[in-house]
Amino acid sequence: MGLDASIIHLIMRRKELRVRADFQSAEATIGANAKSLADIGVDETMAFRRLQRRAVVREAGPGMFYFDEDAWQALRAMRIRMALLLLAALGLVGLLGIYAASAIQ
Repeated sequence: MGLDASIIHLIMRRKELRVRADFQSAEATIGANAKSLADIGVDETMAFRRLQRRAVVREAGPGMFYFDEDAWQALRAMRIRMALLLLAALGLVGLLGIYAASAIQ
């Protein structure tokens, strides 16, 4: 992943955290407390839509949304697992490279 992609990734995570904070401030974290986006103070940004596609932001009724903390924690755990797997794969490739270089000599 290049530097530009890393920066974009970090910006998106930050925006998702902002969406989460807005829902928490509005106390819209369970279906019974679902509110309109105007009441929450959230626009339908890319970060909002990403969280909605991942079932973190849920629609309890027409135009009424809430933030599912359990889904958020599951998404975070999955992202951490993916990052760890990527690091492990890169480490393995590095070790294989070192082994191959030493075997050639």
